[in-house]
Amino acid sequence: MKKKKRKLFAELIQKYIGQGSEPVCPYFGECGGCMFQNVPYENQLLLKKEYLNSVLEGIAEADVIHPANPYMYRNRMDMVTAFGKKGLRRQGGYRHVVDIESCAIMQSRSNELFGKLRVLLEKIQDYDYLRHEGYLRYIVLRQARFTGEVMANFVVSSPENRLGFALIDILDDIDSSSLLLSDGLADLSIAPVFQTLKKGFITESFDGIEYMITPNSFFQSNSEIALQMYRKILAHVKGNTLDLYSGVGSISLFVASAADRVTGVEISEESVSTAVQNLENNEIKNVEFICRDAAEFVIEHKGEYQTLILDPPRSGMHPKMMSHIHEMNPERIIYMSCNPSTFRDDARLLENYKIDSFEAYDMFPQTPHIETLALLSRKQ
Repeated sequence: MKKKKRKLFAELIQKYIGQGSEPVCPYFGECGGCMFQNVPYENQLLLKKEYLNSVLEGIAEADVIHPANPYMYRNRMDMVTAFGKKGLRRQGGYRHVVDIESCAIMQSRSNELFGKLRVLLEKIQDYDYLRHEGYLRYIVLRQARFTGEVMANFVVSSPENRLGFALIDILDDIDSSSLLLSDGLADLSIAPVFQTLKKGFITESFDGIEYMITPNSFFQSNSEIALQMYRKILAHVKGNTLDLYSGVGSISLFVASAADRVTGVEISEESVSTAVQNLENNEIKNVEFICRDAAEFVIEHKGEYQTLILDPPRSGMHPKMMSHIHEMNPERIIYMSCNPSTFRDDARLLENYKIDSFEAYDMFPQTPHIETLALLSRKQ
């Protein structure tokens, strides 16, 4: 987090801490994963509302932040294995790892599995990411909220399976497991799969739509909040619909029943492959997925879509892309954002559109992050 933003949140904490709240996690204040456990949850929502409205002043205003379960909500956790420790990085200290036994915001089955893996992998060489020496870099845990299925992936530095018999007694407790190869200098927990130990995917379910989640595919980290937002998106979809940055097709497939046809555009080959499999598994006929650069696709398909769905990465949209969207000229734009600052900047560039509705959701309780959803319509 940028220093200016962290300073602002520190000031807001002092304003809203009140009588304070006892952190449920023994690592709070040392681990960098959470920032607000000492603030009562209802005050966290007020804190985030003030922050959000200060960022979006003159663009949009949130009346409330829709709440979530404050703990045990996260679908994915990337646990660092370095310096003889397994856990998360120290707050403000990339060079240090906090050795943790469980995480208060991670779902229960993932927590239980992590506790067992800590013991089973004790003798497996970890990875010194400062000297670039060693083997096991990350334990990545993913859990589907509504099906309960759990995935454990192991990011390693060389294309060999040194885990041997360490996992033999626990694979029955795991629905999916893979080895991922990250052999470069970059510190990455997303990497190509070089060996599938079991199955290679888990399944999540949103209102009857089934989704495969593969080791590297993006899926929202809080399924309960994501489902609330998808239902809102569904209510605004009409006509031919374009879903940019469509990932594994989660939004595209969910809104298919309201659209004439849906096109999902995504640049990741793995995500598109998974999206196509999800399409076939759900037997939906009016959706197609295309592996292409989003800007190139929009340039070539002006005037073809009445509804545009945007769910970009945290960095937001490129100004040139916003220009292409203006030329594309959809009737309505549904913009789901995980970064209020980039949403603000993008909304300012959409000069031909007005914001009809705006809502904010606490996708990541105990952290500074906020998810927003805006419906924009073309000015007459």
